Amino acid sequence: MIDNWPLYLLVVAAVASGWWLGRRQPRKPSQSAGLDHYAGLNYLLNEEPDRAVARFIQDLKVNPDTLDTHLALGNLLRRRGDVEKAVVVHENILKYPVFEQDVIHQVQLELARDYLLAGLLDRAEKLLLELCQLRGAVRVDSLVLIIELYEREKDWQKAIMAGERLAVGDETEKYERAISHYYCELAMSHKAGKNIEAARLALRDGIGHDAKNPRTSLVLAELEIQEQRFPEAFKVLQRIKDQDPAYVPESLPLLRLVSERGGASVAQVQAYLEQCLLLVPSISIVLALAQRIREVSGDEAMSKFIANHLKRNPTIRGLTQLIDLHMDNTQGVAKQNLSILRSFAEALVANKPVYRCHECGFEGKKLHWHCPICKRWGSIHAIFGLEGE
Repeated sequence: MIDNWPLYLLVVAAVASGWWLGRRQPRKPSQSAGLDHYAGLNYLLNEEPDRAVARFIQDLKVNPDTLDTHLALGNLLRRRGDVEKAVVVHENILKYPVFEQDVIHQVQLELARDYLLAGLLDRAEKLLLELCQLRGAVRVDSLVLIIELYEREKDWQKAIMAGERLAVGDETEKYERAISHYYCELAMSHKAGKNIEAARLALRDGIGHDAKNPRTSLVLAELEIQEQRFPEAFKVLQRIKDQDPAYVPESLPLLRLVSERGGASVAQVQAYLEQCLLLVPSISIVLALAQRIREVSGDEAMSKFIANHLKRNPTIRGLTQLIDLHMDNTQGVAKQNLSILRSFAEALVANKPVYRCHECGFEGKKLHWHCPICKRWGSIHAIFGLEGE
């Protein structure tokens, strides 16, 4: 019963409202007249909220005086997950042609939200396409919802067209970024289908909408590698430093592959990573550089380089790497103690998130270009600090 208390309160208020409105309107005496207004309350007292809602819809007429109560009930039902009942409430309102057009449009928008949550995407799209042709706030709200629908269906071309209608004023940057990611999604789809030229064209358009989107460089570098164009891939990967250096760690596996295939010399890669490290204190970049130092100068130089970085920017990942180096050169009890210390360090970060959305705070171990909570694009970065990068 506790979980249903908002619904209980709303239906009780609706019963009271219906009773009060009934008192205002003259009508013939009836033995059952008083019972009609309390039937819903009896269902609540008997813990039958579904029947209470049905009785509420049946007894409380839809008119300007009761509109807010009907809307509140519909929205509450949707938030509780009772989408089918929310649809019934909102469709019931639309049966009564007693409202101004702006009210009808608002109810239709709520109904579209119901359809979207229920997975009735065809119905939602049809309704939203009509609302998108209007003016004012309902047009903006309907475009936002239809973009959510197209994202769910992965219909990126339609999402692009809807996004372009919203990329105005204060929302320009937000939707230009989203459109850039839609083109990246298209490029990935073309890449999977071996249509490299179409993928390149999509990425070009993606860069045109957001030149600072590092995902365009990552995907384009993958295309260059697929085409065995390793020097070109290295040039593309270097753009990430200027687009958003926080994403340089995501490019390191590609950078390593490019270097191994002769796309860049060891000195070129090292110089580039040193420039990146000045911009972002990433332990992944430090460890990549440390491997280069080890190849040239040995374990001691590598250990010293990592230790110097940890003094300025301590991280548990850096500590475990440093422990590994010392374990390789230690024997007996000292090595056993280092092993125990490493186990403790690993346990500290074993279940810690690696990425965080700077818009809503969502955390996870996998990079999502599209935040699953706030639905923003390009808002998730690697976590920096003691337990992260």
